[in-house]
Amino acid sequence: MRVGVVCFGAMRAHLPPGSVGNRAEVEVQEGASVADVVESMGAPRALVFAVLVDGRQAPIDQPLQEGAEVTLMPPFAGGEGLLSAATSPRPPETFCLQALCRLVH
Repeated sequence: MRVGVVCFGAMRAHLPPGSVGNRAEVEVQEGASVADVVESMGAPRALVFAVLVDGRQAPIDQPLQEGAEVTLMPPFAGGEGLLSAATSPRPPETFCLQALCRLVH
């Protein structure tokens, strides 16, 4: 089955050839999970900090359907006046997911 993948930050280095910008389509077996997609891209699971499936937060073991869109985001920090998980008073996972949702939508 084919699924769309959107990668941010260091995850972009693992996109397959033929990707456009930070997006690609990958072929995985029926019933594959987000973890299977990450593995098929040759990316280490430890690099995945936040996952969205079709725009909603999901665990890395989330099963996928044909045509799903998987968004993968690594940990991030820094940037003067920009998004910064390192300096936010909110928990990092909350900050990152809110920032990711803004970027995707």
